[in-house]
Amino acid sequence: MRFLARSTIAGLACAVLVVSSAQATIIYDGPSAAMATDQSFTLNFNSGASTSELSFILDGYGSLDGKNAYEDDFSLKLNDKQVFLGTFNLGGGSNSGSQANVYSNPFGASLSNPTNNGTGIGWNGGKETFTFAGLPLNVGLNTLTFSYLSLTGDHAGFQGLGDEGWGVEKVEASATPLPPTWTMMLIGLGGFGWLTSRRKKERAFAVA
Repeated sequence: MRFLARSTIAGLACAVLVVSSAQATIIYDGPSAAMATDQSFTLNFNSGASTSELSFILDGYGSLDGKNAYEDDFSLKLNDKQVFLGTFNLGGGSNSGSQANVYSNPFGASLSNPTNNGTGIGWNGGKETFTFAGLPLNVGLNTLTFSYLSLTGDHAGFQGLGDEGWGVEKVEASATPLPPTWTMMLIGLGGFGWLTSRRKKERAFAVA
């Protein structure tokens, strides 16, 4: 599978990576620079497959908040469609009783928190790992958009990099392999097509 990746922060081009591999491909190694919670991070890549596994690490800096009065929400979009929305205690605490609160996860991403942030305020950041078993891709150009939003209204709103920040790293994708039954079916269809073509040729030769 062939990927062409270009990362942008708030619309500014940062890097270009071209690789080819049948296995997991690093779209962006990172880590990115720390970003404020009013910034987005975009990766463009080309794919030859229509379905892909995807994994990455979300980095939190300072007191990046989970579900509380200072809540910061993380969003991931693929080709402008939301594939994840949630909030994590990555240094700023959570009063929900959970380190992670997921609001939208239509493709069933699995999550883990290797820094064991819990629900307390640590001011020491943290990491959240994401793994999607299968995301629908365009055959050709695809765009991943990572972003954060500090909630307003009855929440504190934007606090700035002096208080909290975020970033991403180790963004990897790989084509989802076909199940064995599908693989054998395709092989069988290919063989049937070859045999049918040969019989047509033989029949045409016999008639002639």
